[in-house]
Amino acid sequence: MDIRFWGTRGSLAKPGRITLRHGGNTSCVEVRGDDGTLIVLDCGTGAHGLGQALLSAGPRCDGHLMITHTHWDHIQGFPFFAPLFVPGNTWDIYAPEALGRQLEQTLAGQMEYNYFPVTLTQLAATIRFHDIGEGEFAIGEMRVITQYLNHPALTLGYRPTSVRAGVRALLEHRYPTCCRARTVVRKKETLGCDPSACG
Repeated sequence: MDIRFWGTRGSLAKPGRITLRHGGNTSCVEVRGDDGTLIVLDCGTGAHGLGQALLSAGPRCDGHLMITHTHWDHIQGFPFFAPLFVPGNTWDIYAPEALGRQLEQTLAGQMEYNYFPVTLTQLAATIRFHDIGEGEFAIGEMRVITQYLNHPALTLGYRPTSVRAGVRALLEHRYPTCCRARTVVRKKETLGCDPSACG
């Protein structure tokens, strides 16, 4: 399993000298399974750079986008994620099922013509939306376990695992979930989280 961090900040993208070490983009993590399956964890401003890198390898790019929650810093990069504009690409997008509002409606709302020049319906890729809760499902050779996190918005953590390794994406959570989550991270896992969110 290969993991690359394209964005690690919360709240606001902030490029500049003081963010050179960890980057100035908001959350976006690329996970590649041993079989080549692509999972993108969150779609903050880091998704722009990831999308450009994916298209430089060729226009065909299918994947799975897992959004922890729909605060802006986790979805701001969605309208700028280039693989979504390419016909023939297929993307499955997952997010926690919210009370009374579906993922597709939320993403369409931030791309209404008053806010953005391209609407959700104009994206050329095939996009399948999945509103999910806690549980477990398979993507390629990976198994993904989801767990609710403690945050002001309905938030899911994701744990994609393969036979050889795993990563737990706790990209925004509050104490005490943070401390509980750290105790269940297994040996071969990488923990990606924002420690500043811990109380």
